[in-house]
Amino acid sequence: MLKPLLKSCAQWVAGTIGWASMKRGDKKLIVLMYHRVLPTDDPRFQYEEPGMVVSDRTFAMHMQTLSAEKLPVMTVSKWVGLSDVERPALTVAITFDDGWLDNYEYAFPVLKQYGFPSTLYVVSDFLGLPAPFWPNKVLRLLLTPGLRIDENWQPLLNMINAELSLPLSRNAAAEVIAKLKQYDDDDIYQALASIKADTAASQIEMINQEQLLDAQTHYGVEVGCHTRKHYRLVEGLNAEKLQDEVVQSKQILEALTHKAVSSFCFPNGDFSDAAHALVKSNYCCAVTTKRGINTSGSLIPSKLNRVGVHDDISNRPISFKARLSCWL
Repeated sequence: MLKPLLKSCAQWVAGTIGWASMKRGDKKLIVLMYHRVLPTDDPRFQYEEPGMVVSDRTFAMHMQTLSAEKLPVMTVSKWVGLSDVERPALTVAITFDDGWLDNYEYAFPVLKQYGFPSTLYVVSDFLGLPAPFWPNKVLRLLLTPGLRIDENWQPLLNMINAELSLPLSRNAAAEVIAKLKQYDDDDIYQALASIKADTAASQIEMINQEQLLDAQTHYGVEVGCHTRKHYRLVEGLNAEKLQDEVVQSKQILEALTHKAVSSFCFPNGDFSDAAHALVKSNYCCAVTTKRGINTSGSLIPSKLNRVGVHDDISNRPISFKARLSCWL
């Protein structure tokens, strides 16, 4: 009883006093980070990590809250291109990672209603595919009832270093995914390839080329780059693959959209010194997954902070503003 009360009090303080303080001092940019936007009764919602999805109702509430606050909303690249004098006291940018089809289905119409621009960070080789990312493949394995764990699971079990009793809860599956992130992407895909269970997504889950162009033309969506195959840009990634992920992906998207692609998003927020240098030389700005507010006076355009939002932590206006204040 006491714990929920204390949590509500903390949210109220952060969502009122903390939020009000955001409009004072140095010019600030809040970059919202979304991944998936889905109705809670959509089957896709149940096959996603809790921290990676927001319901369509919660997303609509977020946008209504921003509109009621009369905050200027612009793309990251536009804000970065302004001088300090031109920047408003507090600005919000809206970003979506990966290029999920549900963004086009449920988020972009809401943004159009409010006249809010946004940036969709696209993985260039994943357009029009079923969910291609290894975390989603792992989720389907761990959440599907009735699967039998056999010897083909051993490479994955060795990585997890734990016994599994399927199906897991979404939160428990998310913990497994977090543990797997210490391994190389290719090693994880190889371990998954040995498992014969038929859990592949049966429907297209990524935005396709036609929808991407429609989003750009009719929904005020700026196309940003999120690499070519979503490899994490960590130490040890060879130079050829790094070039492919950072530069070749940009060229593919520019040929597709017929527009300059000037904004980049680091997969999982990871980057080596070499990756950061390559991104910095090819894009005007880049976003990370590090939580925080960007201030005009101490800005690093190639390492911008963001604020991730999902249902569990932002399903009321006060909790949404508390989250954006970064007081909690």
